[in-house]
This record gives sequence, structure tokens and C-alpha cells, in this order.
Amino acid sequence: MKREILADGVTAAFPDYPLAVEAHGLVFVSGMRGGRPGVQPNSIAELPKTAQHLASDYGLLNAVEGPVIADAWTAFENLTKVLAAAGSDQSQILRLHIWQSDKRWFPRLEQVRIVWQPVPCPSSGLGVGTVCGQFGQHYGLSAIASVPGLSQDYPQRDVVKTFDNADLPSASFYSQAVACGPLVFLAGHIPIKTTAPGKPVVASYDDVPEEGRALATGRSHPDSRHGPIAAQTWFTYDEIRKNLAAQGLGMEHIVQLTIFLADLRDFPDFLRVHAQFFPKGGPAITVSGFDEVGHKGTLLEIEPVAVNPAAGLAVTPHGWQIPTPLPGAAAVTVDKFCFLSGMIGMTRDGVLAASSTCVEEREGRALVAELERFERVPGLAAQCWASFDRLAETLKAASLDLDSLTKMTVFMADPQDFLIFEAVRRARLSDSLPAMEGICVFGPGPVEGAHVQIEAIAAQA
Repeated sequence: MKREILADGVTAAFPDYPLAVEAHGLVFVSGMRGGRPGVQPNSIAELPKTAQHLASDYGLLNAVEGPVIADAWTAFENLTKVLAAAGSDQSQILRLHIWQSDKRWFPRLEQVRIVWQPVPCPSSGLGVGTVCGQFGQHYGLSAIASVPGLSQDYPQRDVVKTFDNADLPSASFYSQAVACGPLVFLAGHIPIKTTAPGKPVVASYDDVPEEGRALATGRSHPDSRHGPIAAQTWFTYDEIRKNLAAQGLGMEHIVQLTIFLADLRDFPDFLRVHAQFFPKGGPAITVSGFDEVGHKGTLLEIEPVAVNPAAGLAVTPHGWQIPTPLPGAAAVTVDKFCFLSGMIGMTRDGVLAASSTCVEEREGRALVAELERFERVPGLAAQCWASFDRLAETLKAASLDLDSLTKMTVFMADPQDFLIFEAVRRARLSDSLPAMEGICVFGPGPVEGAHVQIEAIAAQA
């Protein structure tokens, strides 16, 4: 059964939703921000003594960096309070997303994180257009963690690859992989050669072996266009393959992938390389465009979840109920959990919904028509409705429903768009709400004209 988590003095970024939801020993945390009612520090001086070492000796430097450090500190503090209310702590985090309005301040964030997480979890740190939601400023956090002692199947976190392992060193302060029972969570991987002097970025076909040059033509003009993304995609998947192989796993054991692209024009060539690693369909997948991905000019970040077959659990892919928009499954069920691909606002014909005329249900059509008066871009309300259609039908194929959702991450382009999304959500899902995170990025979906995408995890009762 799902259990809502309450924590005194902490408010989720999207207040209608629970701070966190626990199911089968895992806790799914809603978006955390650097503030709470009556408390939104803007300087290091306002933080506790344990944070004062982060201050500089120079007042002007503190004036510049203080608000950033204070926001990061309080976000991690809020996350800690919610995890404690669930019976967990930061040593049990399996997956952490860090949304950043300006990645230039990443070193200050890392200083804060080292205090809160002496042994860091796998994470992905992305640049976003706006850290939206209540108290949103510089940073947003959302997480999945284990709750020790609640489940024999998902007992506690086991760090498989630490941030300082010699074979696959991390690009910053995060663990490469952790396991919790049969599930293996890998950090977001980027195309940086962390074992090479200077840790250079993969820039072209010249930086990968022959097997990574399947799309190469030998002609300068086309290879300069698709070479960077093709080489970076191949290299990143190969690093993931090596990481899994070190654990006795293979690419076929990946059940869910989240892909962050710096340029949506790279989406077609990314998919062509993706298909080389998953020739027989592949896992559930979400693809979106972020304002900044990785560092040093990297074009993508790939974040996997895998399952260890030694556990003997049934792994069941569920196909798309519409013309297949992406390779791989619409969802993959592993034991009690269902990992879904990103659902964008497509009709049953597999095209993006354009208006209320695309909505089949009469009541839904009337609501969308009313919301169209307020939407920022045409088709927004219709796509929100259609994304819930695709989500509901995929869950039904997995013998689940919308009430089974435990975590929902919603990608949109503008904070105002969430008002339309929430109006639709209340009509489609009003009881047993999941943990929620909302992200504002330039590319909510993998194609131009996609205004919303829902990535979700569901759990059996």
C-alpha cells in the first residue's frame, strides 16, 4: 500500500501533492526547494553553525555566493527532514535529481552536498530554465530512497561503485551505482573521458573506436553535423555497458532510461545509435531537452535503472497502445514496480494533440475547450489531457491504474503551463496522489511542438 509522508515545517514545491510516498520499502520524494513557510535563508549567516565554514573571508564574495549556498543548504535540509519522517536518511538515497538555474555555481552546490552526503548517491545535475514551484530559486531536488527495515525485497542501499573508484571515476561527487535488492540505480552518465589526462569531452568520431562510428560517412560535412552526438551517445552507452559489466550485468538488464539532450535536433541521430545498443526493443525511455547538460559542452546525459536477474524476478515489458513513438517498451514491470516511458500528448493516431477536437471524451473535450482560453501556447491543454490518456492506457496494460502512481515528474516549458496541467490533473487524478516534481525546460518532449511530458513510476497495491 502507498503511504503518504508528512514532515513538520516542510512544504513540497507543488503543495497539493504529498511530500513523499512510500511503497514496498522505497520512498519517492516530491520536489524539494530551498525554503519553507517563514524560512528562506538568503545568506550563509542565516544558516546553522555547521554551515559557517562555507563562508568566505570577504563580504562581497559572500554577497554573491551566499544566496546560492543558502538555497542549496536549505534544500538538502528539507530533503533530510522528509527522509527522516519516512524512516530513512541521506545514506539511503538511490537516485537524486539536482535541478540548477545556473550551473556556473555547481562548485558551491558540491561543497554543500559533501556535508550532507559523506557517501554520495547516484545523481544527475541538469541546468533548467526556471526552478519552478513554491520557494523555487537556484536549486531543486527530488529523490528515491530505501527505508531500511520495511521490506525484505528492498532492504537498504548498497553502494556498488563509489565516486572515487579507479576503473570508472566519477566526473564529480557522486557514486556511479548503488543497488537496493534487485534494482540497480546508475548515475547520469556523460561523454567525458574521466580516465584520460585532462578528462576531455568526446567531440567527434575520432574520439571513439571503429565500432562507435556506424553512422560515419567519411565526408566532412555530414560527419561534422551528426558526428558529435553520435560519438557522444555511443561513448556514453559504452561506459554504461562497462559499469554494468563490472557488476555482472548487461545492457539487456536495463529497464528504464532517462535521456537529457542539450539540442533536440540531435534526437534522430541519438535514436539511431540507441538502437545499436537495444536492437530488440529495449527499456522504457524518456527523452527531453535541457538548458544545460553535463559540462565541457557535452550534448547528452543518460540515466539508467537496471534489474539484477539473480533475484529471479519477473520482468515484463508492456507495448505501446498507439503507433510506436519510440523504440522500447511503453512500460516495464519489475516485481511490484512499473517504470513508464515518458508520456507526451499524443492522440490514438500517434500525433500531437492540437486542440479540444482531439479529445474523445465529451467531458474532457469541454474542459479542454474552456482551458484553451487561458493556455500560453495552442495545444497545451489538449496535450495535457492526451498525456494522461496515454499514461492511463499504459498502466491498464500493466494491470494498474492512475491511483497506483508513486512518483510523477512533469516536464513543461513555462511555470504558467503548470496551471493548465493541474486543472487537467484534478479532472483525471484527484485521490491517492503521487510524489510530484515539475521541471521547466526548453524541450519538454523530444520533438518540436511537444508541450508536456510525464515520466512516472507506479507500484502494485
